[in-house]
Parts: sequence; structure tokens; C-alpha cells
Amino acid sequence: MPDPEVRLGTVPGDRATQATDPVGALEAAMKTGGVVWLEPDASAAGTSAVPPTTGPVWYVWSEGACYLLTGPGEQALPGIVHGGQCRVTARNPAGGRAITWAANVEALDPADAEWAAVAPKLAAGRLNGGDPVTVVPTWPGRLVILGLRPTGEFATAETGFPDVSHAAVPLPSPATTTYRMPSDITRRWRRRQKANKKQA
Repeated sequence: MPDPEVRLGTVPGDRATQATDPVGALEAAMKTGGVVWLEPDASAAGTSAVPPTTGPVWYVWSEGACYLLTGPGEQALPGIVHGGQCRVTARNPAGGRAITWAANVEALDPADAEWAAVAPKLAAGRLNGGDPVTVVPTWPGRLVILGLRPTGEFATAETGFPDVSHAAVPLPSPATTTYRMPSDITRRWRRRQKANKKQA
């Protein structure tokens, strides 16, 4: 995501609103962001299994909270666990950073009314997710819905972002790519080398 030292994003709305109405600034950013970047609690981050930041993750914003779906076959959220905390960064429509806010993380109980209200919204927001009526009943016991609830701590371009870059670190992966120079490029390179030697 964009480095704040290159271009600071701003929360939609005027600057006075950003400074005097943090709840409105948060709502405006989260309703238009589409994806967020997450920083796990410092005690859990910084290892090969838990990088300092996630890549962009999709979410649903509802009733003042950010909801995420994770589990087998869904987006991985290393370090974002029930009972912990994290920092959430949302982008603005121009692609810059709009707001960063602290959140308490809670895993929803499939038996609660909150799960029943949020799960269909998440199912409807998934790309190629299928019919929500069909897929939602398969989630309990297999997938987890995490609710990120604001603690009240936030930063915007107006109130001051931290100086460090929040560029996402690639997640660990066993995948490798074997590099081999195409033969036609190799032949041209060798011809150029011979020509250079003759000229020397």
C-alpha cells in the first residue's frame, strides 16, 4: 500500500470533520475502503509465521465494527486472534491511507445473534462465494468470523500518521520459481559478448 511519506491519504470529508468527529471519519473511511491492512499485536508479530502486516484483506463494515472471514480456503490472518488486538489501516478512494485505528479482536460464536446477522453479509460480499443461503450453514466449525471493534485510538493524515512504512511484507510461502534465461536471449547475449571482444 502507499507509503505515508510519499503521499498521505485523507479521510473523505473536510479536515475539520476529521479532527472533531473521529467516529464519522472512521465510518466514512471503512464504508468506502473495500480492503484493509492489519497489524497484529506487537507481541505476536515479527516472526516468520506472523509478519508485521497482512496483505490487503476484504471485510464487511456493519454496526460500527469490521468483520472478517478466515479459515481453510479463506483469507489467512496470521496473528489476528480472538482476545488480541490489532491495528487496521483503510485506504481512501484515491489509493492513499485514510485512517489507521486500533481494534479489539473477537471471534463470533455461531450460536449468537451477531453471527446470524453478519454471516449473510460476509457471504454476499465474497467473490464467487455461491448462494449465501447454501454456504453459510457450512461455516460453523470450519470457518471463523472475527469482529474488530474500535478502541477509540486512531490516526489520520490530519491527526498524524506514524513515520514508519506500513508496506505489507509478503506472507511466507513454499512456492518457488526456477529461473532460466530463454535460449534466444542467451544467443543474443553471447553474440554481443563476442562482438565486444573483437572491438576491444
